[in-house]
Amino acid sequence: MKKIELEKMLLEAEGITKLLERANDIKAKYGTGGLNNDHGKIRYLEPGTNDIRPTADEILANDRDNIQRAHVLANIEMFLPELAQRTPVESLQLLVERCKKNPTVSNQFLVEDAVNRILNNGHSNSEAEKIITSAIKMLSTKTLKKDVSPGDETDSIWSQLYQHSDFGGRSYFVNHAPGFVYRKVRIGTLSGASLNDSISSLYVDASPSEIAGRVILFQNDRFDGRFASFSTNASSPSTRMYTPYIGNFMNDRTSSILVVRQYNNELPPISLGSLGLKEAIKTFIDSVPRISLRGEPVVTWDMWPEGGSDHPNEPTKRYIELKIPVRVDVPNWFDYDAEIRYWVYLYVDSSGTLRGYVDYYGAWVEGGVKHDRILDRIMDELPGTIGTVNGQISNALRIAESFGPYQRQYFLPGDGTGSGNTNTDVSLVLVRR
Repeated sequence: MKKIELEKMLLEAEGITKLLERANDIKAKYGTGGLNNDHGKIRYLEPGTNDIRPTADEILANDRDNIQRAHVLANIEMFLPELAQRTPVESLQLLVERCKKNPTVSNQFLVEDAVNRILNNGHSNSEAEKIITSAIKMLSTKTLKKDVSPGDETDSIWSQLYQHSDFGGRSYFVNHAPGFVYRKVRIGTLSGASLNDSISSLYVDASPSEIAGRVILFQNDRFDGRFASFSTNASSPSTRMYTPYIGNFMNDRTSSILVVRQYNNELPPISLGSLGLKEAIKTFIDSVPRISLRGEPVVTWDMWPEGGSDHPNEPTKRYIELKIPVRVDVPNWFDYDAEIRYWVYLYVDSSGTLRGYVDYYGAWVEGGVKHDRILDRIMDELPGTIGTVNGQISNALRIAESFGPYQRQYFLPGDGTGSGNTNTDVSLVLVRR
C-alpha cells in the first residue's frame, strides 16, 4: 500500500480498524496512483528595484544562439513551384546552383532539405551520391554570408547519421550554417526520418575555415538524459571524422541532437559543479528548519524550456537549473520527499561582463494528503532564499572576471567533453572579445 493511501485511512476516526476492513476498497478506488499527478509549481521572479537585469538588446544578443527548423523534404515544391516537375536528384542539382549564386543561410537549408529528400525516399544511387557529394563540397566552400552576425563569419559544420554501424541503412544529413552557436534537431525530425532511437554510426565534418565543432547525441527529446559528443578533427576541421559505431552507451538511443560551433578565443569549458555550488547548497540547506538533503544537489541545464509544471515557458532562453532533493519533516506525520528548483539565467552584458541571476524558482512535492499545504509553504518561503542563491552564483562566476571582456557564452553538457548524463553537471564556455 502506498503512503498516500495509508495517510487517507489514518485520517478516518477509526483509523487502524477501518484500514483493515476497507483495504480492498482502497485498492479498487485509488489503485497505485496518487491524489495529484501535477506535483510541481514554477514562478517567475519579478526583479527588485536594485536588481541588475539584462536590457532587451542584451537578451536578444544572448538568445540569438540557436536555430531549429521543420524540414521541407517531400513538400519542397510547395515553396519552390519550379521544382514540382523535377526528380529529387534534379531538384538538388538546381538548389546547389541556386546556393552557389546566392549563398545565404536559407539557401543552404534548402540544399540540406533536398539531400534529405533523397536519403529519406530511397532515391540514393551512384548518381545521387555524386550530387550529394557535390552539394556538401559546395556547402564547405568559403563564401561571404550577408545575413550573419559579427563574429559568426564562418562556414558550415555538418554530419551524416546512420541507422546501422559502419554507415549502413537509413541516414540523415544535418548542416550547421553560420550565424548560431547551436543547431537543434528534435525528436519530430528524427521520427520523420525513421531514425528516432535508431542511430548507430556517424561522421562529422566542417569547412576549412571553421574553428571546430561538435555533434552531441542525447537520449531524450529536449537534450536530456544520456549524451555522447563527437568532434571535428582538432587540428584540421575539414578532415572528416568517422565513427563507425557510436558505442553501446548511446547505440539506438538518440532522440535529439545538438550541433555546436566552437570559436576563436574561447576558454576551456568550466564545469559549474566544480565551482563550489553544490557545497554552498548543502551548507544552505543545513540551515533551513525541517528540511534535510535526501541526495546530492544537481547542477544541470534546461535548454529552451517550453512550459509545464517542470519547466518555465521560455523557448528562446537557456538556463542553468539547480535541483535540490530534500526531505520535509512534517510534525506528527510522515516525511515528504520534495525538490527545490532554481533556473539561473546567464548572459554577457554590453560591456562584456558575465552576469547571472535566478529567473524562475519552483518546487516539487510527492503526492499525498498534505501535498498542497507543503508545496504552498515551500513556494511561499523560496523568494526569501533568492538573495542567498544569487550570492552563491556570483561567487561561482567570479573566476571569470579576470579573463573578460567576453563576446558570448554557451553551455555544454557534463564536463564539456566525452559522454555522460545531463544530470551529472553542466559546463560553461566563455568566448573572449
